[in-house]
Amino acid sequence: MNALKVATLWVRPPEEHALPEAREALEALLAKFYAGYPEYEGCVVLFQSPRWPRYVFAYTHSACSGLLPEAGRYLQRLLAHAFQDSEVRAYGRPWPLEGE
Repeated sequence: MNALKVATLWVRPPEEHALPEAREALEALLAKFYAGYPEYEGCVVLFQSPRWPRYVFAYTHSACSGLLPEAGRYLQRLLAHAFQDSEVRAYGRPWPLEGE
């Protein structure tokens, strides 16, 4: 995720496992993210699917065009720490490098 403008992050538990109920953990994680990146306040939604294996998604509202690379990496690290042993994938658009 070097130069990716993140629109969605997906947390997938290890095979044959499900993620535990995470509502409170997600609220705390989002508060921590907003403390570090207040300019994104209200842009990010964290959602846990109700069915097994209870994936977690972090996505940006349509009014927000995505998280810049540094903010996306920070949110990805927060999710990886909160859901250890799970895979955290980022989806988005390449961020144009200077001069392109």
